[in-house]
Amino acid sequence: MTELKNYAKALPWLSKIEKLKGTESGLVVKMLLVGRNAKVPAGFLKTASSSEKAQLKQKSSMVKWVSGNTEYWVLQCQVVDPKDHYGLFCPSPYAMARDLVGTCFRQIIAGEPKSFSMEHVGESEDEFLGACVGLEMAQYRFKNVWPKAKPLNFKTKITSSLKSAKQLMAQAAVLGESVNLARFLVDLPPNLLQPQSYVKLLQAHFSKNAKTKVTVWDAARLKKEKMGLHLAVGQAASQEPQMVHVEYRGGGKEKPIAFVGKGITFDAGGLDIKPAAGMRNMKKDMGGSASVAGLAHWVVQSRLELNCDFYFAIAENAVGTESFRPGDVITSRSGKTVEIHNTDAEGRLVLADSLTVATEKKPQMVIDVATLTGAIKVGLGGLTPGLFSNSDNLAECLLRSGQSRGDVCWRMPLVPGEKSRLKSDVADMVNCTDGYGGAVTAALFLEKFTDGVPWAHFDIYAWMDSAKGPFATSGGSGQVVQALSHFLEQEAQNQKS
Repeated sequence: MTELKNYAKALPWLSKIEKLKGTESGLVVKMLLVGRNAKVPAGFLKTASSSEKAQLKQKSSMVKWVSGNTEYWVLQCQVVDPKDHYGLFCPSPYAMARDLVGTCFRQIIAGEPKSFSMEHVGESEDEFLGACVGLEMAQYRFKNVWPKAKPLNFKTKITSSLKSAKQLMAQAAVLGESVNLARFLVDLPPNLLQPQSYVKLLQAHFSKNAKTKVTVWDAARLKKEKMGLHLAVGQAASQEPQMVHVEYRGGGKEKPIAFVGKGITFDAGGLDIKPAAGMRNMKKDMGGSASVAGLAHWVVQSRLELNCDFYFAIAENAVGTESFRPGDVITSRSGKTVEIHNTDAEGRLVLADSLTVATEKKPQMVIDVATLTGAIKVGLGGLTPGLFSNSDNLAECLLRSGQSRGDVCWRMPLVPGEKSRLKSDVADMVNCTDGYGGAVTAALFLEKFTDGVPWAHFDIYAWMDSAKGPFATSGGSGQVVQALSHFLEQEAQNQKS
């Protein structure tokens, strides 16, 4: 497999625009992003027709025209009043600018321009930050990164009326790269991203920073540490299960914030095998760990003044003579016994052991991210992750961070009455249940391994089914990376004050 350093260098674009040489042919493209309370500069409209000027006067969000060899785009951010759902689905200045700029930029890229410039007029730093993240996200295409880098190479210039523009561009470059890293990991074919190669990739990416320490537990170490659930899931695969711990210490003596990602590199379902249609896209079953990797990248590159622990529970759920079986009773690291009701409910098993490891260190809180259930997609669709938490304060902070960054989630209940459905006659619990409420019972299962620590669980889809907003193609989405990065920014500020 290509070394991580090769494609890690191919992912960034925004941070390299000053070095781009451009081409000799194609249109000159000029984009103007007008903030919510700003006006279109008269000078930009010299070549606009009366029709285009009328559209702008009517506050159309996007107006485009061509004059000679120059293509003009005017994008106008709108003021949107939150009317329902507690404002969670109301586009923030950041989200509106990101999606508007991203949607248009991926169309511009398709036209292979000679050069591109974006000018921002307005007073909102969040707007400009979102716009730049939208550019970074929109330029990503898996085929342009692997197997050979094919970066965009047209001349690019980005300006803003804000004094902090240069700093905001640098921040956007890191955040956009972090989202795209998560997307890239999900996009990798499962014959390339297997447990062993995934571990090596994480080691290479995070081991060279002075503030990070990478520890790997191979199968022998997992056995020594009594990680019975994790071992059971991966025991039929050709490559052994492993757990990776990336420790980041950027703060003082405060306890860390822990993150746990489900890293099932491919999920055939085990002996309770998936149907062909359900198995087709199961390379994305490591999408939770990919988002945690993207978040860890952002934390390290931002030099966040906070302590964080990132755990990656990695395995392949394969079918073979060594597969764990329905009816097996397995002892977890916590000592709790679990009866296997369905081998295709494997993600919660690897998470349970890693959650136990994380909570043993008494973190401030623990947050897990996982493509855990199809039930959550039935209820919320693919764009909105379900959020479960045993802490109202933590949940509220995560919800608001998601809204601020256009990475929205919706809180789901840990229904007390559903706990009895996890009872087993031969063990402490079963790993899943039949019938309705599968996302709820899955979250209730995980909660049993959190030892009372403030905890949140994101049940995500990790995938875009088609091009939308700043996403140029279907593929990995990097879900919750933006929400969690904003959450950690707020936590770092709170701990300073």
